[in-house]
Amino acid sequence: MDHQQITPRLTLWLSFASLVLLYSVMLIGVYISASNFGLFCTEWPLCPNGFNLPPPKYLFEHYHRVLVVITGIFIYTTSVYAIKNARNTRKYAIASSVIISLQILLGMLVVNTKLQPLIVAIHLSTGVLLFAMTLMTFLSAYKMTGKKSAI
Repeated sequence: MDHQQITPRLTLWLSFASLVLLYSVMLIGVYISASNFGLFCTEWPLCPNGFNLPPPKYLFEHYHRVLVVITGIFIYTTSVYAIKNARNTRKYAIASSVIISLQILLGMLVVNTKLQPLIVAIHLSTGVLLFAMTLMTFLSAYKMTGKKSAI
């Protein structure tokens, strides 16, 4: 398989993995918010247990934060790969990287302001924007593969 075949497939795989991980982060975040678990873990970036297995009290917040780190790694990796190899996806991937950096800072503010409603609303809205840019990265990568789309 030559480089021209690998690049679209790898870009597609990275962007899809980023999208799935991001959706999972968003679902857990909404669950935490709706269940009023948002202030159980008041330290940032980690809960009091650090990287150890969390006690049940911190379970969802802990995994939300760990999953954010994994998702961020995938989004940043997709962006770096797109900059070097996938011109069509570059602008969306870079936008995703910038937005996730902002989103992580907003997450810190959500914790440090003890769920101040305006900060929470901005955090959730920015999450939707991040999802949109990650979806656009995936769609442009899909288009690069040359497959016929029903979209």
